[in-house]
Amino acid sequence: MCWKTSHQGRRPAWLNTELWLELRIKRRVYVLWKKGQATQEDYKDFVRLRRQKVKRAKAAIKDNKNFFYRYISNKRRAKENLHPLLDADGNLVTKDQEKAEVLYAFFATVFSSKRSCSLNTQPPEQEDMDGEKKQNS
Repeated sequence: MCWKTSHQGRRPAWLNTELWLELRIKRRVYVLWKKGQATQEDYKDFVRLRRQKVKRAKAAIKDNKNFFYRYISNKRRAKENLHPLLDADGNLVTKDQEKAEVLYAFFATVFSSKRSCSLNTQPPEQEDMDGEKKQNS
């Protein structure tokens, strides 16, 4: 049996620790309601209050420009660079422009019109044990 690992930093920006703990409590109240240890009205009231807090937290993030720019810069930042490539002559290529040209040349050969597949995608007819062709019905 494996335990799920926690992904720190994977929560949305609006989900602070306090709100996260309250949402965990909401799940517990739901379980109690399903077991019959809490009333449906208690659960609905609890959910209504938490929903309002979530809306307020999301609105506070929308108004805060720092969170917006932090989010954008996180998305724009490249996590890893492409490792060095070998060109057609076997030379090691390290510059970004050269890597782009090597990749372009590779994909141009893969997707060239010379190697195009026929549009007929029907499978070939199967032969019977006697050597006769079966008819597709």
